Amino acid sequence: MKHLVDLEKLDRLDTLIRRKATGCPDVLAQRLGISRSSLFEIISFLREVMKAPIHYNNCILSYEYKFIPKFHLNFERDRLNETGMCEVQGGIESNEEADNN
Repeated sequence: MKHLVDLEKLDRLDTLIRRKATGCPDVLAQRLGISRSSLFEIISFLREVMKAPIHYNNCILSYEYKFIPKFHLNFERDRLNETGMCEVQGGIESNEEADNN
């Protein structure tokens, strides 16, 4: 499974789940502009990696949280630009680079 997920889509999905307004999987995938299989990959990612307590409620035809999780997926690009965080890169230095520093 890919662990690279569009943060805007995650934020939109989280908002819809919190509002209990996702609709059925086909409708939700259409709202997010993704395929049904991509939707299930994202939900699987949220459940397995983020440990989000998501389930589908057949009575209201919406995904919902069993309890409201404490993670927040709210990133603002303007704020990141102000702090210079858009230019930060991460990685592991090689031994050669570490020796030169």
